[in-house]
Amino acid sequence: MKKKILIISIIAIVIIIPVYFLFIAGGSSSEISSGEKQLYTCGMHPQIISDKPGNCPICEMKLVPIKNNNQTSNQKSGEQKVLYYRNPMNPNVISDHPQKDEMGMDYVPVYEDEAGAEGVVTIDPQVQQNMNVKTAIVESKKLSSQVTTNGILVTDETQEYIVTTKVDGWIEKLYVNYTGQQVSKGAKLMDIYSPMLVSAQQELLTALSYQNSLKGSSLEDIKNSSNEMLKNAVRKLQLLNVSDSEIEQLKETKEVKTTITLYAQKSGTVLEKNILEGQKIMAGEPLLKIANLSNLWLTADVYEYEIPKIKIGSNAIINFKSFPGKTYRGKVSFIYPTLDEQSRTVKVRIDVPNRNNELKPSMFANVVIEGPELKSTPVVPENAVIRSGKMDLVILDLGNGKFKPQQITLGIYSDGYYQVLSGLSEGNKIVTSAQFLIDSESNLRAAVSQFQTGTHIHSSDVNVKGKTKDEKSKTGNEKTEMKNDMKEMNMENHDHSSSIVHKGVIDVQSIDKNKDGKLWECPMDWNVISDESGRCPLCNMKLKEYTTDQVKSNLEKHGFEYKK
Repeated sequence: MKKKILIISIIAIVIIIPVYFLFIAGGSSSEISSGEKQLYTCGMHPQIISDKPGNCPICEMKLVPIKNNNQTSNQKSGEQKVLYYRNPMNPNVISDHPQKDEMGMDYVPVYEDEAGAEGVVTIDPQVQQNMNVKTAIVESKKLSSQVTTNGILVTDETQEYIVTTKVDGWIEKLYVNYTGQQVSKGAKLMDIYSPMLVSAQQELLTALSYQNSLKGSSLEDIKNSSNEMLKNAVRKLQLLNVSDSEIEQLKETKEVKTTITLYAQKSGTVLEKNILEGQKIMAGEPLLKIANLSNLWLTADVYEYEIPKIKIGSNAIINFKSFPGKTYRGKVSFIYPTLDEQSRTVKVRIDVPNRNNELKPSMFANVVIEGPELKSTPVVPENAVIRSGKMDLVILDLGNGKFKPQQITLGIYSDGYYQVLSGLSEGNKIVTSAQFLIDSESNLRAAVSQFQTGTHIHSSDVNVKGKTKDEKSKTGNEKTEMKNDMKEMNMENHDHSSSIVHKGVIDVQSIDKNKDGKLWECPMDWNVISDESGRCPLCNMKLKEYTTDQVKSNLEKHGFEYKK
């Protein structure tokens, strides 16, 4: 009997234990597991976090579950305390208690360990793939110092001169008959008749005659005055551009010439001819423009960021479309001291010999300027740099799905790469694609210090100024309607163009065309305002209805100017 009872007891124990673990313990475990909250995120917008499956409110992509959430949640809820709650759409908006944002999304808790490493974010491998995150290794190399640009040939300003006269008169004879004519130094250009020149010659002859008449006089004062009179007459002719040889000829022949001849000061080519034979001319009027074209200037435009590569004396390789296959060489002789405000370029001057006169002013040229050799430094691709205006950042890949923004100092730019003067070392791994999304997520860490120092943006400050209790009570209904509108996102066909993206001083009243006092505004891009419902052309979010006063308050709060 005892033996049977023992056997029955053993069998009962064998049956009860599995049943216990299968149903009772398992059920308890299921309850614990079911009590844990599964979070979901968007692969394209990791800042979007929800406690239920659905679609991203920005891009309408399906939200994906965050892996290992149960274990992390147990660990955090059991061992660590919540520091604060953040807005899933704006990381800088935080709260000290759980709540929902204007779109009905739950604020996300941030725990102590998440605030440990400033700016460091962890991204799931699946999310990285959806975000198309690409990385590259920082290398050290010498960037090219060549500057490729365009230029135009102009005349050498030091070899130009204008032919003019200091007296009024008429062109009696013109020896230069057409523009482009070659003239040699000392060649005749024109004969001019001028009554003033005739009078000046007569004064010289009179002074000369008076001096000769006093040669036998014993009065020294009278002799000195006659000599002074002759000098003044000669000086007057010289000031009127009469040559010394012509003055000496006048003294010898004592014949007054009715015309005076103008001669070429230098050899060159006639670029401008502004007179005709028989024409009356005025003193100081430009008659001819002559320039020596044996040496030309090439003026090239260099962008502002390429100025450090250019030095006086830098060699230049020049090619003209008029002479394919032929290469000219020159040197940078001058860098202009001013910058063009519109094109943001500086002009540089290159001397180009033109021995056979085959080059013509105003010819267009392709120019490669060889700058000084640059030293080897770490370099990063242009598309890896985030330029905020105040600082330059790259996203460091720390491994194991961790990323961190790193401030750097940039040097010269060339061929799609920047020199890195400080902040990075050779061998660092950086993000070259989707870095803007990661940098946006890393701003969550900045909210920690803001919250602790009291300089954060509290969620209560997000509400529009002047909102009454009745308006706040409407928020719940608005959130419900917004959620329903998200489901109908694909059914809308509103055509919103960039015309609702406003810049400068925004005239809110003029946007309200139907004068009902209500407008539609994007809660992400506050300068996107329309008088009808639709979607933001920048982020594709659904526009939210506000009163005109609320729109003005939103613009002022987010740093936009509006017409008051």
